[in-house]
Amino acid sequence: MYFANGRCLLCIAFLVLFAALLILAVVHRVRAKKKVLALTPGERVRLLNELAEPFGFAYLPAEDIFTSRLDAWQRDKGYEAKYDTMAVGAGMVIDAFPVYFNYEGRTWLVEFWKGQYGINTGGEVGIYHAKGVIPPHAYHTAHFEAVSDAELPRICSCLDTAEETFYEICARHWWLTGFRMGVYTKPSRLRLATTLIFPEQEMALAFWEGLHKTGKPRSLFRICGREVSVRMNFSEEHGLIPGICRSAVFLWNRLLCRGFRIVTYPWKRTADRMVFLYYLLPGWFRKILVLSGGRCKPRCRTRKPHRSCRGR
Repeated sequence: MYFANGRCLLCIAFLVLFAALLILAVVHRVRAKKKVLALTPGERVRLLNELAEPFGFAYLPAEDIFTSRLDAWQRDKGYEAKYDTMAVGAGMVIDAFPVYFNYEGRTWLVEFWKGQYGINTGGEVGIYHAKGVIPPHAYHTAHFEAVSDAELPRICSCLDTAEETFYEICARHWWLTGFRMGVYTKPSRLRLATTLIFPEQEMALAFWEGLHKTGKPRSLFRICGREVSVRMNFSEEHGLIPGICRSAVFLWNRLLCRGFRIVTYPWKRTADRMVFLYYLLPGWFRKILVLSGGRCKPRCRTRKPHRSCRGR
């Protein structure tokens, strides 16, 4: 009898604790919602951009995407092929299309990416160069540096599927990106169309030759003076084990996307969702931004928002 009574008391204590935690969670959620509502739409965007800056990203309300900043900390890291190899381990299921070419005594790299970055559907275009000419057999072990401001091409990029367009953006950049948060899409369904306007026609021609060396169909490329257009509407082929790993990570990302939309309900815009998440679960907020195309951890933590942008 004493054992039965003790078990009943334990169950009651557990239910009371569960009810208390549930009430606290509801109260915390209501408070977070009030903080968001206390901000105007413009203040939410400014707050989100201030919070995202240490991670190297900015929010574009017109496209409802995150994009990389020109002064992003990732610029100092450059690029190495191992970053793509490690992508699945970082929760990213992506296709990569590197194009190498030699120009003015250096080996250059223009690389295109598209796929699922954690809870983000996204695309990237990056341009880098080595310190000298590198033989083809060393491409996968060489370190490439991001181009300088004087070498920046103008990049116009569009990411879509047959049913939906995620973004259309243009900028002089070394790493033009776009990430639509809370959306999951198989990389094979994504199409990344990019036009690069190089500083010199000779550079465009060198890049054009590099494109042909990739072995992809020539119908995917077009050149006109200093402009070169590339359509990445293909996906990589993977072996059995890598394919299983990618499928498992993609399934996990799909679950995370659904969880993100449930937690941030009833908000619809990314700015509203993310500011709400910042007040509700700041740890999740930081992890989500790290996964927004970042292949390394940011060099500094999220700064506290300016007083004028804080929720009341």
